[in-house]
Amino acid sequence: MEVNRDRSVAVDYINTLGAGAGFNTKELVTALVNAERAPKESSINNRITESEAKISALASAVSNLNTLSASAKALNDRSDFQSFNASNSQTTAFSVSTDANTEPGSHSVTVSSVAREQRTNLSQHGGSDFTGKTQLLNSGTAFSLAIEIGDSSTVTHTVNVTTTTPQGIVDAINAANIDVTASLMDKGTAGTNYIIQLTGQSGSDNQFTVTPSVNSMLASDTPSGATAANAALTVNGVTFSRPTNTINDIIEGLTLSLNSITSGAASIAVTLDTSTVETNIRSLVNSYNATKAAMDELTSRDLDGALAGDSVFRQALRSVRNIFTGASSTPGTTITRLSDLGISITKTGTLDITDSKLSTALSDNFEDVRILFSADTDNQTELGTADRGVSGDLTKLIHDLTSSTGYLTAQTKTQESNVSKYEQELENLDERMQSLQECYERQYASMNSLIEELNNTKDNLVSSFENLPFTNKD
Repeated sequence: MEVNRDRSVAVDYINTLGAGAGFNTKELVTALVNAERAPKESSINNRITESEAKISALASAVSNLNTLSASAKALNDRSDFQSFNASNSQTTAFSVSTDANTEPGSHSVTVSSVAREQRTNLSQHGGSDFTGKTQLLNSGTAFSLAIEIGDSSTVTHTVNVTTTTPQGIVDAINAANIDVTASLMDKGTAGTNYIIQLTGQSGSDNQFTVTPSVNSMLASDTPSGATAANAALTVNGVTFSRPTNTINDIIEGLTLSLNSITSGAASIAVTLDTSTVETNIRSLVNSYNATKAAMDELTSRDLDGALAGDSVFRQALRSVRNIFTGASSTPGTTITRLSDLGISITKTGTLDITDSKLSTALSDNFEDVRILFSADTDNQTELGTADRGVSGDLTKLIHDLTSSTGYLTAQTKTQESNVSKYEQELENLDERMQSLQECYERQYASMNSLIEELNNTKDNLVSSFENLPFTNKD
């Protein structure tokens, strides 16, 4: 009898398992495959869990460090320490605002007059009001207006009016985009008493006149008190004239916004406001303590911290701590380190503030405090090597750790790559286990087939012997 060895013939190994053997070979195959799979699968899954824990820990570290950096940036520039209070004895006459160039001091200000713009009214020749917005003028024929602006030197603008109505005049002037604007004003309630009001820019150099190209068509009137004028004021004994009521070029760092004349001399006192800086210093200390608590958990071996074995990261954290505990890279004369401000390290490694010492440093050595934190510079860059002060150095260090090319970002990418690699190993393991199961199924199917043949042979032999004529069955 010829045995068919054609491998293309499908064999149902699963259904042949257990057919001849006296035990469940299907369960045996499953148990063997699982025994082979379990330790390898467990090892890979453990590595995936470990890498994912590190990814999560690195994300937490970046988030906490960025929060600390944000607190440091509030004290990173010289301008962060330029906060002032300006008191004014006559607030109804004018207001005062400060900027980063303000210096503490006292000033005397007397406002004699405020700047105003010219307002001129246009009506029909003879002074009668326009009877409507669309009243036809000059028999519908286009005309022009010559608007001359200036005092010592003048500029003349020609405005062409093609829609010959009061509204057309207003639209043409406004469309000309000169330093005179126009509006149509209704003097009554019936809509039959209109005038055109022209408004110039404030200051005597912005006075203007209007001349129509058609005689005996329009009349102009500038009421008393509606002429253009400069503001007149005396500051610290010096008299000034300005075309605007917003004046920022007399006292450096101060802007005066004039509303009315003063009653005698007004007093301005500019004092340094240290409260904002104090708030930002306290915020930085609180942020450090919160960051330290989070980092301690991530690097704790007792708590199985995901970054406990990362020596590079632990060294980076020591560098952060050294910035807070060591001398500033830009020390002041008296204030050289945070401990001089009353910011000290506790036994647990957190920072603590002695309120009285901080208050004294801010009131007596504010310039030193500014230098210690900001290097007395503005717009510090995070590129290159430089002495940046406490805040600048801290910001630079955290930037180097968390940027797209920083250590924490590189470590995150490494762990993400590891997870992908381990997931591929799981897929490969599945394929190998599938092949192993098929191999076991073939082997046990062959065994069962052989046992089945042997059992059949046994049964045939027994039957043959039992049917022999000399067999004594009694």
